[in-house]
Amino acid sequence: MGEDGKEKAAAGGAVPPVGGKDAGGDKKAHGGHEVATAAFEKMSKRQQLALLAAAGLKAGPNVSLAYAIDKFRRDKIREVFLYAFFLALFTISALLQRDVTDAHYYTQTVKDVILGEDFPGVTWRKTFHDVSVDRDFWDYMTTVIPDYLYTEEWYNGDKFEQSEMNYILHVNRLVQAPRLRQLRVVESDCIVPQRLRKSLNRCFPQFSSRLEDKTPIAGWPPGAILEYKTDEQLETKEYNNGLLPYGGGGFAIDIPLYFNKTEVLEFFTYLKNQRWTDLHTRAVFFDFALYNPVNGLFLSVRLLFEFLPYGQVRPSSQFRAIRMGLINFDDFVALLLDVCVYAMVLFYIIMDIRKLLAMGRSYWGQFWHWFNWVNYGVFIITLVYKIQFWLPSLAYVNASGDLDIQRASLDFEALGWTYYMVVNWNAFNNIFVWLKAFSFLKYANKGVANLAYTISNAGIDCALFLLIFAIVIFAYAQAFHISFGTDIAEYKTLLDSIFGLFKTLLGSFDFEAIKKVNSILGPLLFVTFEVVCYFVLLNMFLAILNKAYSDVLDKGVDDPMAVEFRNTIEGYFKSFRKKLMFWRNKEVARFKSDGPADGGGTGDMAQDPRRHQLDGEAMALMLQTVKDLSHTLRALNDKVENISKAQALTGAANKLNAGSFRNSRANEQMQDMSDGAGGPHAMEPQATQAIPPTPPPPVPGSATDSIRAASKLPSYTPPTVPNGTNGVGSRGPMQGAGVTTTGKPVLPPGWQEATDEAGEVYYFNSRTGVTQWEPPSIVVPPPPQRPGAEQEGDVTPRM
Repeated sequence: MGEDGKEKAAAGGAVPPVGGKDAGGDKKAHGGHEVATAAFEKMSKRQQLALLAAAGLKAGPNVSLAYAIDKFRRDKIREVFLYAFFLALFTISALLQRDVTDAHYYTQTVKDVILGEDFPGVTWRKTFHDVSVDRDFWDYMTTVIPDYLYTEEWYNGDKFEQSEMNYILHVNRLVQAPRLRQLRVVESDCIVPQRLRKSLNRCFPQFSSRLEDKTPIAGWPPGAILEYKTDEQLETKEYNNGLLPYGGGGFAIDIPLYFNKTEVLEFFTYLKNQRWTDLHTRAVFFDFALYNPVNGLFLSVRLLFEFLPYGQVRPSSQFRAIRMGLINFDDFVALLLDVCVYAMVLFYIIMDIRKLLAMGRSYWGQFWHWFNWVNYGVFIITLVYKIQFWLPSLAYVNASGDLDIQRASLDFEALGWTYYMVVNWNAFNNIFVWLKAFSFLKYANKGVANLAYTISNAGIDCALFLLIFAIVIFAYAQAFHISFGTDIAEYKTLLDSIFGLFKTLLGSFDFEAIKKVNSILGPLLFVTFEVVCYFVLLNMFLAILNKAYSDVLDKGVDDPMAVEFRNTIEGYFKSFRKKLMFWRNKEVARFKSDGPADGGGTGDMAQDPRRHQLDGEAMALMLQTVKDLSHTLRALNDKVENISKAQALTGAANKLNAGSFRNSRANEQMQDMSDGAGGPHAMEPQATQAIPPTPPPPVPGSATDSIRAASKLPSYTPPTVPNGTNGVGSRGPMQGAGVTTTGKPVLPPGWQEATDEAGEVYYFNSRTGVTQWEPPSIVVPPPPQRPGAEQEGDVTPRM
């Protein structure tokens, strides 16, 4: 069956029979590659289904195990390298879409100027962040804003030309008229205790769209009435970065770009005198936008002053650096890479849909398939935000700028929010894209695979641990919020309290402030939180990972397909390395090769006879030196052995002479005693003499007539003595038997010498009862030698 037929057959059927004619270990797969299936033939039915799922196949009667293995191997190799390319492409595209470094310095510079400038006319340091009441708000708007938004002269006092107007720091251009917008609430009845009803008869609640006041107020120019406008009329979106969400409508005044510093100061002074803000005011927005032609970034600036119901004015700001339109070469490159990324995402979606159709419901049994679709969902959400950003931004940069002089034609804050949503989702997607690389870790090597298996095996236990950890964190966060939220800003809300406890775990906390609020409950909550989290939960988490890793090492768990993949990649790398051998030194390559090349060398070595001859001479000289050294060492070893033998022989001879002398003296004394006491019968009363056993059959020629005790010398064979010497008869010691100075043989332990009736000498063993005519030989084993030491041509050095 051809490959097309197999892929069609993969769409349905039962589990393939393992070990069939297509599943053997010697079967060739498509393209002539041999598929080794011996390791997979003992798989269970569940393992077979997992293998087919990994290969993207559905069990069927015509789908063999060999085909599944080969298809998985080819697909996985292609998938690994393709995903590595996609990962690099996505990373480069994400970095090019936003110049983070330039955006940081640009934003920080403008922040320092607008927010860090001191109020003039005060003797202490007072900035934007120090605004706390309505008087501070008007001081900031009438002093700091005109000085920096409408600068008119250089540092030396020279006046600006008209083309140099409307710049901040001389390089950041105001691109549209700044806008001042106010949100108000209606007056309402107060719910107060009975005791205070007469003195408290009106209240101004916090802002909500239901209680918003739309009554006209004083506007600009002097004497004009300012009407309320909706968010559609102002083309402004809702803002949610304050304490409360604020709508896009309100009472708005645009300050024309042709205003100078004096006119702007008159504008703010007039509104201040008209009590433009009062008890109805709940929020005042001041928006403007800048453009820097060097880095091509727009900067949206929003200053928010929230007039809270308890009398405080809370300042906050929002700065958003935005790259809009296609202006320079980098913008086109970033757009092209982004298109390539989404083209590859579309390709992956199509491949997963095909795999879903082929595998059916078993497709959803793998975790990484779910992970892929979550990743695709994030890509789709990011694409939606990109479309919402690109359509208005392209329309703005390609339109005429005449309207910007009189009014604010674009809500840069809303567009910047959309741009930041693109950036944030893209950043969040970075985590998914890189985490997906974990699915390929087990194919790298066994060590990395063990780490991947550890994380996988500990997943359920870690999830349960996180649940316990979340319960503990929430319990203590609520306790800290209730106890200290009133006095410590870090715990003023439940969410802030949770974040504060995480900071505590990292070592950032103010214990003295906690102790100052409550000297008993504060230390108690703090200490118990540290003990539970550090000494219990942290060690529990480490124990979970340690146990999972130990289980992986003990069981030796490994995916057979991962092993197959590693073997395939290793073969590819070996082949590739052999093809790159020409980059290496030829001599190193020749000496490190598996065997000598036929014909006496390859490459440059065969083509350069002088270098080859030099190498031969050097090798011959080296071998000759080794051989000479070996012979010298061998001769030294022989001399050492001979000296040792000579010393042993000398010691043995001295002992033998001493023993022979003592035996001769004893025999002479016994003979004298026998002669003096009347013959041999005088010895009978002594029971110390052993009676010799019956001698062996007689052999003529024996000629000794004495009995003596066995020698006690250690086993040793001295040089042999020829027969018939030193008065020994024909039955004297044999070759290899030791003799004393008197000519008698040296007997081993347990042997004695005796004479029969005819006077012939024989030998008997008092332990075993054995008798014989020949003297027993003393056999000494030769000294141990190294194997092959006496072989001809042995040049191995030895000591």
